[in-house]
Parts: sequence; C-alpha cells; structure tokens
Amino acid sequence: MQKKNLSFKQAIIPVISMAFFLIISVIVFNIPIHIPLLMELFFTIFLALYWGYKFSNLEKMMFSSFAKIGNVLIILMLIGMIIGIWIESGTVPTMIYYGLKFLRPQYFYVISFIFASFVSISIGTAFGTVSTVGLALISIAQGMGISLPLAAGSIISGAYVGDRMSPLSSIAIITAHSAGSDLHKMIKEMLKTFWVPYALSIIIYFILGFSYNGFTYDTAEISILLNGLVGNYLISILMLIPPLLVIILAVKKISTILNLMVNLLLSSLIAFFFSGLSIEAILNTIYKGAMGNTELELLNELLTRGGLESMFELIALIILAVVLGGLLERLGILNTILNKIIKAIHNESQLISVTMISSFISAVLSCNQLLAVFLPGKMLAEKYDELKVPRSILGRSLGDSGLILSPLIPWNINALMMVGILGVPTLKYFKYTFFPILVPITGLILANLIKRGGKKDE
Repeated sequence: MQKKNLSFKQAIIPVISMAFFLIISVIVFNIPIHIPLLMELFFTIFLALYWGYKFSNLEKMMFSSFAKIGNVLIILMLIGMIIGIWIESGTVPTMIYYGLKFLRPQYFYVISFIFASFVSISIGTAFGTVSTVGLALISIAQGMGISLPLAAGSIISGAYVGDRMSPLSSIAIITAHSAGSDLHKMIKEMLKTFWVPYALSIIIYFILGFSYNGFTYDTAEISILLNGLVGNYLISILMLIPPLLVIILAVKKISTILNLMVNLLLSSLIAFFFSGLSIEAILNTIYKGAMGNTELELLNELLTRGGLESMFELIALIILAVVLGGLLERLGILNTILNKIIKAIHNESQLISVTMISSFISAVLSCNQLLAVFLPGKMLAEKYDELKVPRSILGRSLGDSGLILSPLIPWNINALMMVGILGVPTLKYFKYTFFPILVPITGLILANLIKRGGKKDE
C-alpha cells in the first residue's frame, strides 16, 4: 500500500543517514563525495520501499527534477569547452598577463572580492562572474603562487553578492516571488544585512593579503612567466572581447546558454583567424581542453585546463545530487521537517530564525538553490501575514541563508559549479568565503535584536 504522509520520526531518518554517510566517507575514508550520495540514495530507496512505496513511483520521484537541471548541465559543458578555447586563443593568457603585471599579492584577495562583487551586481549571476573574471583571477593567483583556497573564497564571496541582491539576478527575482514581496523592497531590506558583512570581508581579505603574501612576491619568476606568455600565446587587449561579451549579453538578459554558445563560436573564430589554430586543433581543444606545451612547467600547469571532457565527473555528481534531492522532496521529507519547525514559531524573532534555518535545511537536502528559497518561502508566507511581518523580511531571510550558503554545501549544485570552474574543492575554500558566512550571522543577530511591528508588503 502506498503511504501518503510521513511522520517527523520517519522524515528525520534520511537526514541522519546522510550526515552519517558524509562524515564516514569524506572525513574518515577521504573518498569522493559521489560515494556517500550514492549510498544515501540506495538507503532512502530501501527505506521508502519498507514504508510501502512502489519502486515505479520512486523512479518517477527520482527523475522528477531532471527538467530543472538540463540547462545547468548544458551550461557546464559550454563552460568547459569555452575555458579550453579561451586558453588556446589567447584570452586567458592575456588576462593572466595583465593581472600578473599590475596586481600585487598583498592586494589580490581584497581586489578580487570587490571586483567580483561589482561584476556580479552588474550581470546578476554568480556563475557568469566566476566563469569570466573568476577564471582569470584564479589563474593569476596560481601564477603568483598564493593560496588558491583563499583566492577562490574571495572570488566566490564577491560573486554571490550579486546573486543575492542584484535586480538582474534570476534567483533574487525568484526569491521575491516566493516571498510575495516587491523585488526592490526586498533588496532594500537586504541592505540591512549587507553592509557589515561586506565591510568586514574587505577588512579581513586586506589583512590576510599582507599576512600571507606581503614579502613573498618573486619578481624574477613573474618576469619569466610574463615572457613565457608573450612567447607562446597571442597577448592582445582584443583577446578580452570574449569575456566582455559574456558580461554585456548577461546585462542584456540574453539566455545564458545562448550567451555561451555565441561566445564559443566567437572564440573559435578568434582562435582560427588570429591565433592560427587549425580546425582540428580547435575541435580537439573543445573536447579535451587546452594542453600547455611550453618550456615552463608552471605555465603548462596554469594553462592545461578546460574541455568538455573535464566536466564529466562533475556532471555525474550533479546528476546524483539532483536524483537524491528529487527523491527527498517528493517523499515529503522536506515538507514534514519544515512543518515541524514552523509549529515552534511564536514571535517575529523566532519567525526570522526559523525561516533561515528552514532555508538552509532545504539547500542541504534538495541540493539546489531554487528549492532553498521556494519551499520555505511558500510555506512560511502565511505565518508572516499572521504575525504582521512584511514579506520583504521573508525575502531577506531567505537570501540571508539558503541562497547565500548554497556554494558552501559540497553537494549543492552551486558549490559543484564553483568547483568545476575554479578547480578548488569546497571543503578547502569553505572557511575563506567570509561574505556568505557573515551574512547569516548578521541576519540572526538582527532578528534577535530588533523588535518591530509591520505590515504586509503591498
């Protein structure tokens, strides 16, 4: 017989088992995260069968979210192909060249954070920011010999500023819609938990830049790298056209897939007509990635990246995460847990705190950013009206938790995308993403300090 409703005790079992598998597999045995996710998927299937579900229905649940990730997989494939062709055509070498020439390690982290935040606010997407300026910055960091996890943390911190509160951000628009709030009212509300984390992040990155790299800049080695770049690649300001085009088309709200397709075609034409690559070489680069073939080992390491092939492992992990997330969602595990939490709300401070906790739990269990704002937003909206708290506060609370914390959850699609582009594991960059860590702390403090009445957003 098919069960329709789960008890809280039943719903909490997969949560506990997931934590167990992740701790044992990742921390104790140090094996790829694919394995604990697969183990959790099998465990949840057998558990659901025991509860009375039919396997045919479980299959439908597992694959219910595939329509939501088709575009993510295509974007990842296109990014992999573009990274390879950007290297061979001279785009990435040009960005590295100018970065090494004008940036200094002491200021790298703070500049990368500020620069990434301005780009992300302008184009409204963390993916677009990281796949353009983020790719260049991580390559520059590698060339300088500075901490890659810290560099990745500063880039990701800046990139998610725009994801959270840019008027052009699709996830910000969805958050406002889920909360039933006006977008601009919600963004104005988000500023309350923005300034302190942003200022503190700038201070921390500035201090860490001098603490870690103030006296380690080897100008002789950098000169060798610069000469190697000029000697082996086409270094020209014109090579910056492809990444600028990505940003311009993103501002124009062109579809991300179409944007990247146009860029791949343009970059291939540049590689053929200006960089002298043959059609065969271009096609091989698109599939296998760029293969650094210079006399400098560090330069080869910097510029051996990208290609469709490089994304296969990441795509497999995303598929596993989405299949598991779809199963947990459709079994009602998320709703059961959230409903239990909602019953404990009695005042505004509790309401905001529960919203943030619910959003984070949704991001952990669903493995994606969309459900982290959509599910709690829809479930808690009436409670905000009941306690006469503006819906813009609901939107801010969602943005202060599941939305901004998604790139810090190793199996969340957002984190997997960051790893695929920057090449730094989530568990390594996690502790350096100060802005996403400080925002929810600020939100929780504000929720417990400010007592305020209010009216529902019109």
